[in-house]
Order: sequence, then structure tokens, then C-alpha cells
Amino acid sequence: MRGDRSEQIWNAIDRLAFEKGLTPSGLARAAGLDPTALNPSKRYTTDGRVRLPRMETMLELLRTADMPWRDFASYLDGDVKHGQDDLERRPTAGRIRVAEFSRLGSAELFDRAHLPVPHLWAEVSSPFADAGPHDYAIRLDSAVYEPSFRQGSLLLVTPASVIHAGDRVIFCAPSPIIAIADQVTESGWRVTTFSGDGLTIPTASASPVHRVTAATL
Repeated sequence: MRGDRSEQIWNAIDRLAFEKGLTPSGLARAAGLDPTALNPSKRYTTDGRVRLPRMETMLELLRTADMPWRDFASYLDGDVKHGQDDLERRPTAGRIRVAEFSRLGSAELFDRAHLPVPHLWAEVSSPFADAGPHDYAIRLDSAVYEPSFRQGSLLLVTPASVIHAGDRVIFCAPSPIIAIADQVTESGWRVTTFSGDGLTIPTASASPVHRVTAATL
């Protein structure tokens, strides 16, 4: 139970950042903290236990977000009212896992089934009404894809979706790329980048190729 409640605090911080239009790193930076202070990798000890933020950190985050304690506590109240079954169903019930685009070069973010490793991803309230149980979101922390996708947008990625020619896809490692699917060949997917370059993503690649099915404005 203590682990569940500890994770609720981190989920509430993610929601705070999201609703202020920031990434967790952006919120930390705005609060004068180390930009990595709220990263998923900092939230767990080496033996897998949840590490809680210090009180000084919480005070700086709430001051920066101009949010009183009672409002932040309401985020926690909303979570603790759920039963265990609800916790196990998340992030399908209004929650979604999210990572910054710049972090996607790390192969460890995905398991052997090419799905997100839960404790390495943040979790926020989902702006996508039809997100599936294995869907995840990518926050663009770069302006490189403007005007197609603006910096700060959330992209909904659907691993279970079949990819067809013309679909927008994301390829994560060794360097994350968003592109347009052209055709699948024996050697892999042929795609066209938003700058017009043609690439082939090898079939044997350890990195997933997933379809981008929606985006926030």
C-alpha cells in the first residue's frame, strides 16, 4: 500500500506539470531544480523501491506552479479513492504513460514485446479519449517537427495498430525519428522523413516501429 501511495505522489507531480503545459523536466527547471530531478529514473532506488521527493522540492514545485497544498492534495485524493482493480487497469482509465521525445533513444524504455517498461515512464491524465491499454504518449520537447507537430504536443502511439502506407510512424532507437510509412519490404520498412529523406528501418531492428494515431494541438 505504501508503494501505491508513493507512486501516487509522482503521478500527481506529473499531472501538475502536464496541466501547467510543462514536461516534468520543464517543471523542475522552472523551479530552479536540476532538470533531471523528476525523471522516472530518479524515482526508484536500485532495488526497485519508490523514492519520494524531498519536502523542499515539493515546496519549490508548488510555488512555481502557484498551487496551494490543498489543491495538490486533491490530485492525491482522486487517486486513493480507486480500488486495487482500478490501479491495475491504469493507464486505460484516464491515464497514459508518457516520455519526452529526446529520451526515446534509450532502448531500455521498452521490453521484449516492444511495450513501455512501466517504472521508466511517467504517467499523466490522458487527453486522448480512445487510448488503448498498451498505448503510450510522446511529448515533443523539440521544434524539429514544426509545423506538422508543434513543440510541446503529445503524440498518441498505438503499438497494436496495423501500419499502412501513408501512416505516421515513430522509430525510437538509436535516434528517435517520426516519419511517413511508405512500404514494407523483406529488409524492413521504407519510410520518408518529414524533411523528405528516404530511410529503411531494418526488420531485425531491436527498436519498435509504432503508428502515431493522434496528436494534441
